Amino acid sequence: METQIKHEQSISPIVEKKQRKLIRSFPKYLESKRKSISRQFGTEAADKIFAEARKVYPEIVIHIRSFQTPMYDALMVTASKMAAIKKGMNAIGISTEQFIRFSIEDTRSTGEKVPSFLLRFGGKVYLSKLMRRYLKKVGKSVSKNGWPTEVIDGTKSDDFEMSIETRNCQMVAFWEAIGEGDIRPYCTFFDFTSAELLGIGLKQVSTIDTGVCKYCLY
Repeated sequence: METQIKHEQSISPIVEKKQRKLIRSFPKYLESKRKSISRQFGTEAADKIFAEARKVYPEIVIHIRSFQTPMYDALMVTASKMAAIKKGMNAIGISTEQFIRFSIEDTRSTGEKVPSFLLRFGGKVYLSKLMRRYLKKVGKSVSKNGWPTEVIDGTKSDDFEMSIETRNCQMVAFWEAIGEGDIRPYCTFFDFTSAELLGIGLKQVSTIDTGVCKYCLY
């Protein structure tokens, strides 16, 4: 039976088609997490988490916004899947802090499957001038679509290669829109864990609570 998607406002057929595709593919994503979640919390708990995640995912999907860039849109889709798992965990008494710890370890475990030299190479590419030019274009695109973002080159006197500044963070807005605002204090965990895997230095100069979320990468 086709999952019914409830929308408060009308959407285009293209958007609805994408949403249905995400819902159809979600069980496969859950299965990819079964081993790690079962190992951490037990098989019975995993079954309950997945049952709740499948139930709530259609309501989460309708809150996914497109920022007209593959990079940011992929981040939002990933966040939506993680949010469903978080809701599943919270439903059986697993705290948000436990969800964060699990997600960090799961990301590290996934990264360990990739040869370290490839990860390090990816880190160097990410900080390269060529990639920075691309990221600046991405920043301009997402800024036009409601997520003000600026990529700034470091100077000779700086201790970083580039910095990224965002305002009106739409990732936090997404989590809050689906009733998971308690993720806010931990919302940068994925950035730091990914940087760790790539061998990139990352420091957060200011947080979203200041109005500007700024990172320096080196």
